[in-house]
Amino acid sequence: MEQLTPSLSALLGLFSPCFRPEVFSLFRQMVGAWIVCLGRRTISRVWETTGRSQRHSHCPAFRLFSAAAWNWDEVGRLLLVQLLAAFVPGSRLWVVVDDTLCHKRGANVTFGGVFRDAVLSTKKHKVFRFGTNWVTLGLVVQLPFRPDRFFCLNVLWRVYAKKGPKQKKKHKIKSQLALEMVQQVAGWLPGRQLLVVADSAYMSKHLLKALPANACALGPIHWKAKLTRPLPEGHQGRRKVGDELTTPREALADERWPWGETVLRYPGGEKPLRVKVLGPCCWYRSAGQAPLRVVLVRDPEGSWRDEALLCGATGLSAEEVIAGYVRRWSVEVAYCESKQLLGFHEPMVYSAASVERAHPMAWFTGSLAVLWYALEGRHRPQAERHRPWYKNKVGPTMADMLSCCRLHLWCAWLQAGPQTRQEKLDWLLEYIATAA
Repeated sequence: MEQLTPSLSALLGLFSPCFRPEVFSLFRQMVGAWIVCLGRRTISRVWETTGRSQRHSHCPAFRLFSAAAWNWDEVGRLLLVQLLAAFVPGSRLWVVVDDTLCHKRGANVTFGGVFRDAVLSTKKHKVFRFGTNWVTLGLVVQLPFRPDRFFCLNVLWRVYAKKGPKQKKKHKIKSQLALEMVQQVAGWLPGRQLLVVADSAYMSKHLLKALPANACALGPIHWKAKLTRPLPEGHQGRRKVGDELTTPREALADERWPWGETVLRYPGGEKPLRVKVLGPCCWYRSAGQAPLRVVLVRDPEGSWRDEALLCGATGLSAEEVIAGYVRRWSVEVAYCESKQLLGFHEPMVYSAASVERAHPMAWFTGSLAVLWYALEGRHRPQAERHRPWYKNKVGPTMADMLSCCRLHLWCAWLQAGPQTRQEKLDWLLEYIATAA
């Protein structure tokens, strides 16, 4: 199925400066085939979906990922620009950094290792799986036609490698990989403010002490973190740390900071909360003398656990800090959708270049499909699953957007030449029959 529609072809054409012409031609075919692919998204199956496998070798498809000259960061930069133009009119960007496990098999998989599977693990029972671990940076957006939830669209990623005997000097932990991507985005957008949302695993000195001037972090702080007062302005002595203030755990019961009432307004509704705001203060061990605010959150109904949130943007209100942290969950949904709907686990590749390029196709095609749907697809005929018992479905979902894009691509292919419609239907029936 080689036919791309004019609207999707125009979107993909924006990425042509990242490739040589012959490589870009193959890349755009693989992207279209990745979206409409039925069955497991191995490289060979995606190549079959292009309709060229009967006449051409599979080798070009594999070489696209293993040997061709192109870089995901350049593609991600152009993708980010298009997403900002479509969804983020202001100067403030909410981005999420996190990591996820890609299941793999085989002793020769580059970057492979045994990692804790956060999806299968619980607090009492940890599950470990072999695979590759990916650190991602995603742009959090609120689509105009889905105001009830946030979407995380991944634009940059790094594969994490465990420390080995040959990697002692070059080895980077996950927080350092996240910082590398934040610095890259901050350099691309010097006039924008980046609010980096992360979980407790990333709120450490490796990220907090080296953030660019136009980036601030937001996430949980350890309950026993020692907070201090900022040093006086213009201080020139040898003293590096201000007077001891408190810890988040102690501040919960300390009457110096009274509880206040607020209402959290988020896409899912409203929630009354009690809050305490500490700051400006410093967390010298992990953030040096950077001014911070700590927001302690308690649910009067008791359904949410107590939370202590650190924010480097001291101008944000307590409600904005809490609502900002709510955005973090969107990256977990993005990981789930990439694995269930776009075949993140499925490419059977082993070399370093192939691993780094093939698996992120799930994130790129997902972000591209959302962008296409927002600009074009929602005005086109929709693909509906006929389930009359499902009366309260809220949409469009990510699955709906992908289904609409597939329908649009299949219809355009059937109407285009040079093959006859019967020849195309014969090929399509055989292709569907082989989907496993």
